[in-house]
Amino acid sequence: MGFLLAKILLLLAVAVVLGALFAYWWFRRHYEDITLEYTRSRDEGAAWRHGFEERLAGLDASIRSIRIPESQPTDLSPVLNAVAALPIPQPLPAADLSPIDKRLTAIEHALFPLQTRLDELTGAVRGVNLTEVLERLAALQARLEERPQRKVTVRAGSRNLLTRPAHGKPDDLTQIRDVPKVLERALHKVGVFYFWQIAQWSAEDVKYVDSQLAALEESIEGRIEREGWVNQASELAAAPSSAHPPELKH
Repeated sequence: MGFLLAKILLLLAVAVVLGALFAYWWFRRHYEDITLEYTRSRDEGAAWRHGFEERLAGLDASIRSIRIPESQPTDLSPVLNAVAALPIPQPLPAADLSPIDKRLTAIEHALFPLQTRLDELTGAVRGVNLTEVLERLAALQARLEERPQRKVTVRAGSRNLLTRPAHGKPDDLTQIRDVPKVLERALHKVGVFYFWQIAQWSAEDVKYVDSQLAALEESIEGRIEREGWVNQASELAAAPSSAHPPELKH
């Protein structure tokens, strides 16, 4: 029994020694001396605080050195004198409006017969039967629409060259490509005023008109066929704003 107790005590002693050795080894491995770090941080903090205090003292000295000008009182006496010198208009006396009132009354009395006459005319107009008036106007319009249109006379030797633009306003022939105003006036002299005339030309008509234009200006010869006037005029004649062909009289 005593031997067993001695072994236990020996084992405990060995464990204590091993534990002490392990603790010593661990502390030696993980221990860090923070004394130097603390001293360095304390010195840096003191230096920063000292520098901050110096800058703060400099800022305070700069602010104290600023001179704020004292406000000077403004002399308003010239303005007050000028205002006092302004003339104040006196109120006008009450105007006597009785003559104007009498004049208006006289005008009202003079207009009374005219108002009565207007009332009588209004009553007479209301009694008129407008149906009969409208029927007469419609009959006149129908008679105007039934008036025969002027016939267009064709120039001798041609099929549809006109002596005058007797069927409405002439078309703007300058809409045909490369037809300037000068050439349009030449076409009018020949008897061409409308797109539908050019659209109806046959090959013989083109040669005839070409010869007529060439007699007026040599540079025009051959332009009708070369620039396709007939096709262009056919498209332009279909426009709503273009004139329509009249009834021709040979």
